[in-house]
Amino acid sequence: MEIYPTPHNVALIDVRHLGRSHVIGTFLLLGDEPALVDPGPASTIPALRAGLSSYGLTVADLRAIVLTHIHLDHAGATGLLVAENPHLVVHVHERGAPHLIDPSRLLHSAAQLYGDQMATLWGDVRPVAAERIRTYTGGETLSLRGHPLRAFDAPGHAKHHLIWLDEANGAAFVGDNTGVRLPGVRMTRPATPPPDVDLDAWAQTHDLLEQLRPQWLCLTHFGAYDDVAFHLTDARLRLRQWAEIVRQSLLAGHDEATGVAALEKALALEAATLSPSEQTAILQQTGPLILSWRGLARYWQKSGALVNGRVTQN
Repeated sequence: MEIYPTPHNVALIDVRHLGRSHVIGTFLLLGDEPALVDPGPASTIPALRAGLSSYGLTVADLRAIVLTHIHLDHAGATGLLVAENPHLVVHVHERGAPHLIDPSRLLHSAAQLYGDQMATLWGDVRPVAAERIRTYTGGETLSLRGHPLRAFDAPGHAKHHLIWLDEANGAAFVGDNTGVRLPGVRMTRPATPPPDVDLDAWAQTHDLLEQLRPQWLCLTHFGAYDDVAFHLTDARLRLRQWAEIVRQSLLAGHDEATGVAALEKALALEAATLSPSEQTAILQQTGPLILSWRGLARYWQKSGALVNGRVTQN
């Protein structure tokens, strides 16, 4: 199994979504109370088991699941893991908890995006009993032995997003709020699927991260990075660039297909310095670009910057 750079007392397990490396990773908090940060989708549980085994652990040894947010690529395995291990407790934003208890609305929303690929992509998503869940709004501390985790409300990518800061090692588990990145590549890309993208809130979350001054940024897609200043600067820049591309497309009155094509063209130029395999891999991390376009378009359409169906110039 490949070993990645990680903060002290943390391991990264590549759960190899659809058999591909560097797409989805779960962070294993090592110690007397082993925990997973974002266990990934239910479809990748076999790879998760193999990863745990490489550290001498099984699902039965885990004591906590810590979620940055409840999107299926991050949290879809939670219900099955909790059903298997009666000692597991799930820690999640209070806005996300109802969708763990009853995932029907979450699954319906995801089905609008992924259609008949739901089972292949995400597997068997099971509910979590309410008594197994602890909720957070930001400001609380979760104390796992060796890992004092401070929770911070962190909307932008999703309204039910938390950032967890491990005060023992300076690791910030940021979910999707600083984009996606490939190991060894100094370039980020945003992840902006509908329905909750909020650019104003996202900017505040980036401000928060700068104020926290973590030593590591831990991304589900994919890896832990200690070049924090570069990464945050690049993530801010890319998000603004993508948002402006979509805004200009809407200003021009483009239909969705034309708008997505404009985004694809811009991103091909953006990634021109990457190898063909790297270009393919980073696209797999962000998912279909049509979803990123839709998330940003929805933001602009909801932002009040529309007149007669068109975006106003600011």
